[in-house]
Amino acid sequence: MDKHKIKSEPRISKSERNLKRLNYKIRNGLVWNFPSFDHSSLFRTSDFGFRICSRRYLGCLWFSILFLFTAAPCFTAESLDSLIAGAKKEDEITFVAGAQTFGGRKGLGDLEAAFNKRFGLKTRINFAAGPDMNARAARHITEIKSGRQASSDIFLGSQSHQALMHVENALEKVNYAGLFPWVTKEMEIYPNEAVLVYTSPNGIVYNANLIAKDKAPKNYLDLVDPRLSPSWAGKLAIPPYVAWLAELSLNWGQEKVKDFTRKLVAISGGRLRYSEEERIVSGEFPVMANLGDALGAMWTWQAKGAPIIAVPGTSPINTDYFQLSVPKNVAHPNLAKLFVAFMTTKEAQAIIQKHESRSSHLVEGTMMQKYLKENRIQVQEPKESIAYYLKGETDDGLQFKAELAKILKQ
Repeated sequence: MDKHKIKSEPRISKSERNLKRLNYKIRNGLVWNFPSFDHSSLFRTSDFGFRICSRRYLGCLWFSILFLFTAAPCFTAESLDSLIAGAKKEDEITFVAGAQTFGGRKGLGDLEAAFNKRFGLKTRINFAAGPDMNARAARHITEIKSGRQASSDIFLGSQSHQALMHVENALEKVNYAGLFPWVTKEMEIYPNEAVLVYTSPNGIVYNANLIAKDKAPKNYLDLVDPRLSPSWAGKLAIPPYVAWLAELSLNWGQEKVKDFTRKLVAISGGRLRYSEEERIVSGEFPVMANLGDALGAMWTWQAKGAPIIAVPGTSPINTDYFQLSVPKNVAHPNLAKLFVAFMTTKEAQAIIQKHESRSSHLVEGTMMQKYLKENRIQVQEPKESIAYYLKGETDDGLQFKAELAKILKQ
């Protein structure tokens, strides 16, 4: 064969490789799943392909987490007054998210009115329902790397989604705690990049009309305890996701988690997505092994008279921290930064608490803050969760999640 006719494989950039890798994880269920969001065809991710991450990229991930919490950032000369002045020249905030985010259009309308009142603005929130958080993160990264304007002025995601944006350097650096007196450094889950909007502890949920309090599970291990499990054996609902199980290895180790998963599957009665807890309310399933926003679901259904109880599965509780950030290349940067900070105010928290029973445990007086304090419930440290998420991108971490996915399919 003529060696001059041999063509080498085309080289791809690190960004392209990372995006392909993200799509692989989305397709194979190795990342967070939020089925309640509207999966419209607004964005497409099918063209990303896939490639397993390289050791070189993993090194970048670990460097990123170290840099995230230790480096001193550089900021542009901004003040609250200059942001408000700049915001008055921008007419709207473009926001792409799940259809029912912050209570849907009714909740967003209330937020719009409160936002304008606080800062003396006449801003309109231009909202569009979009795909899930993984797809939106991938889309933003693609837009930014190609030099295009971001399709949404703000990005809502948990620590796993914000990590994708952080690693790709896709977020604006903003000194939120320095600019806004009501924002604390603790609220900056990703320092100078993303601010906590609401806290979502994971946990077990059960129907109190079907399971007596003295026989109800008090933690995850009770679900497979032979002394208690006959009450729900063959009727236990299991979410079809691996993320909550994989995170249990933070406290348990991988082997114990795999053994627990096998025992769960053996007594399960079916799979239930996080948007289907009404099937617990109806009595079709008496217990659900895990719900991503267990406390929020309990408060929502109890307000309607449903006998739903949420129980922390472990201590500290595996917790999702949903944050707002500002992607690079946005059309309305001043409004975007103001709105991110606004969502940590008491008036904004009261609105989302009213419309979807969610709030931040770091804002004094919220339902979440009071409940965790009164019940002495400890949530998982964000730094631990972030570090675990990045560690989960190693070959070993991906293999562990693949094994859990295989067990769940049995």
